[in-house]
Amino acid sequence: MPAVVCHDFVFVAGQMAHNPGLGLDQRGHVPEHSAWAGIEICKQTEFLIIEKLRPALEAAGSSLEQSLKAQIYLANIEDAPDCLDAWNQYYADIPCAVTVVPTKSFATVGGIVEINLIALTNGAARKKQVVETDIPGMAAYGPCIKVGEFLLPSGLIAIGRDGHIAGRTISPGFAGLAHAGHIQAEAIYDYAEALCQAAGTTMAKLLRAQYFVADVAVFPGVAMAWSTRFGRQPHPFVCVQTPTPMPAPGTAVIADFWISTLQ
Repeated sequence: MPAVVCHDFVFVAGQMAHNPGLGLDQRGHVPEHSAWAGIEICKQTEFLIIEKLRPALEAAGSSLEQSLKAQIYLANIEDAPDCLDAWNQYYADIPCAVTVVPTKSFATVGGIVEINLIALTNGAARKKQVVETDIPGMAAYGPCIKVGEFLLPSGLIAIGRDGHIAGRTISPGFAGLAHAGHIQAEAIYDYAEALCQAAGTTMAKLLRAQYFVADVAVFPGVAMAWSTRFGRQPHPFVCVQTPTPMPAPGTAVIADFWISTLQ
């Protein structure tokens, strides 16, 4: 079942460039004998958008234009620029939050990208809007979307205005201290709180946090940053260890949040 409709929302399950039981679809694949038939990650990404996401949305009474938030899982994080270039061929004028996640492997041989998506139905009473604030442009791959009672930021990385990861030189020889996780989580919470303030909400209304880490040993630092800033406030999180490398040198954590905007 590729999509589920719940009130105004459509949830599209993770899609790959394959046909069930048949393997990789050749329409989304660069033939081995061809040197001029495109780039594999672009072919698979475009195939996913045209042949998987768009039909699933349309079958659910939605469309690409109603997209709210996507998670893009990549077998090779080095493919992110080309993948996002292909993505933006269709989404350049469609505001949609994006989280890019390094992934080790997929169920289909030759598959190198998987995308899941949340969207509104075409007849939804809720409307989406882009929330803008003064955080570094490289801290996220996409916009922050407010829709009804939800705030859906793109995945956040602790990149500063200088283009470097925060705390990249903090205790590099003492990974067990989890300083990188702490320093980077502090920066990410700064960005998230700025987005919340612009949207008229706070991190006290966090509904869901996904932390993607290359080394689970950094998570105690993330947890310490949370408790230092938010005290005993509930922390509804899941922490997932990903393969290396991460999107930028020194990245310890990618954070993906869902936040309530209800008063």
